[in-house]
Amino acid sequence: MSDFSIICWHPLLRPPAPGAELPENNDCPLKALSCRNQTTSVIAVVTASKPVAGARLIVGDLASGTATIPSSSTRVRLAGALPTPEAGVVCDPLFDVEQFDINGFAPIHISIYVPKGIPSGKYTAPVSLQVDRATVAATKLELEVADVDLPDPRDFSFFLNVWMNPATVARWNGVTVWSDEHFRLLEPYIRDLAEHGQKTVVLPICYQPWGTQTRDPYPNAIIWKKRGDKYEFDFSIADRYIQLHIDHGIECAIHCYSIVQGPGETDTSVIDYLNLDTGKQEQVITKIGDPEYVSAWKQFLGAFREHLKAKGWLDRTYLAFDEKPGPVMDKLMAFVDQHAEGFKTSLAGNIEGPLVGRLDDLSFARPFNEKGIAIKVPPERAAIGVAQLLDPDQPCAAGGKCTERFITTFYVCCGPEFPNNFTFSPLIESRMMGWFAVQGSYDGFLRWDYNDWPDDPYNHPEWAPFPTGDVNFVYPGDDGPVSSLRWEQLLEGIYDYELAMIASTNIGNSDEMVDYEQAISVACRDVDGRTKSLGDIELARRLLIPIAEKAFHKKTE
Repeated sequence: MSDFSIICWHPLLRPPAPGAELPENNDCPLKALSCRNQTTSVIAVVTASKPVAGARLIVGDLASGTATIPSSSTRVRLAGALPTPEAGVVCDPLFDVEQFDINGFAPIHISIYVPKGIPSGKYTAPVSLQVDRATVAATKLELEVADVDLPDPRDFSFFLNVWMNPATVARWNGVTVWSDEHFRLLEPYIRDLAEHGQKTVVLPICYQPWGTQTRDPYPNAIIWKKRGDKYEFDFSIADRYIQLHIDHGIECAIHCYSIVQGPGETDTSVIDYLNLDTGKQEQVITKIGDPEYVSAWKQFLGAFREHLKAKGWLDRTYLAFDEKPGPVMDKLMAFVDQHAEGFKTSLAGNIEGPLVGRLDDLSFARPFNEKGIAIKVPPERAAIGVAQLLDPDQPCAAGGKCTERFITTFYVCCGPEFPNNFTFSPLIESRMMGWFAVQGSYDGFLRWDYNDWPDDPYNHPEWAPFPTGDVNFVYPGDDGPVSSLRWEQLLEGIYDYELAMIASTNIGNSDEMVDYEQAISVACRDVDGRTKSLGDIELARRLLIPIAEKAFHKKTE
């Protein structure tokens, strides 16, 4: 006979991995605080004194008086573990399973979608651990629902720009890139991005825009052909790829990579095309400004411009660049000025000088200190930053269309060490990214790593020189992406950002301003998740919720 228990675990603390010391038992309920139209999460660690197979964790309906949130709004997933060279075995992927084994303990992630239109208040649900259909342990889930609705992900003010590599999905599933089957397999990944508030279509427009930086080079979505000196272009794959994003609500921006290969100081572009005179696939390596570069890209941009106009997409299309230094950007912008009328521009990288106030979309790699993000949006771009949301009459106020304003975001990648989103990073650091955006007056967050899996992401998740997890937020599954603890907490941090935006537009007095500023300060202090107080995020949210609730009531009166 085995003894069982259900232990509440803090959702901002990565649960113990297999082989760790058995967690101490406790009798506390699982607790969460949520707004409406939000997904929130709790973690339960179930234990058994002897190994058990075929266990289930069952969550009932959440009830508050006569109001209910049905059990169908909850999702129970097993937190799997994988090895990392930096921190040993850690929990990260989240598996949908009907049942699971308990070998000492098993960490279970429970997400709850809180619908619109329900009364605020405290909801409770029974939670039972069942083995062979018998309940062997029980607790309850307590959900406190605030009286405020958050926007749908497609209407988020937060500008999320996470780069998905379509080639990785094709390789993992053994299908031809851009085949009908490939597009079918891509759809759940695009849907997942949309559900997290993704704003950009990341569109490869040339041969290997990032070279071989990733396990699978990004595949060109545009077919280049050449007869004599004249290039021809087939945009049908790109159209299908863009439309698939739009169908799922990702429609703010189309970032085209790129008229220069990068990142780094290179100023080269590899023109890969089908030679219609010989029937052979050929390449020419060009540099910005040389005759073949100008001829090829001038023809491309002219044809692409007319095509985008016909589709109604030109006003949201950006020529995008990755970590290009000032001298290379100067060359690129000179070419854009002369040959790319109508296109917007985007850069992920630190830049100084006049370009700071000129690029339509600019994402900075910013340093952090013990108080949070160390450098706010620069003055040249301050008029388009989050700080202006305090004035609802500004065109960039909450709910404004992202295509009507410039975008300024920040990013992390292989650095800094903390805060970051690595497989082994403390979970609270992913949650803090939304708060850092508020603190620094940024419109959102960029990361390059949605799904660049190595060959064996579950047993050898590390890749090249990058820290483990730097190349992926999600994992490959049979029916689409397998989420991660990091990816879910990033989403919850974006919900926090939306809560802050609602509060910021309705600050009515000095006391509320103090509470608002205190909330941001508390959430962002101590960026090292290893020492960060886990209670800071809830404290910050509780400071903002009363202000946001007042704003919600004004809107509905």
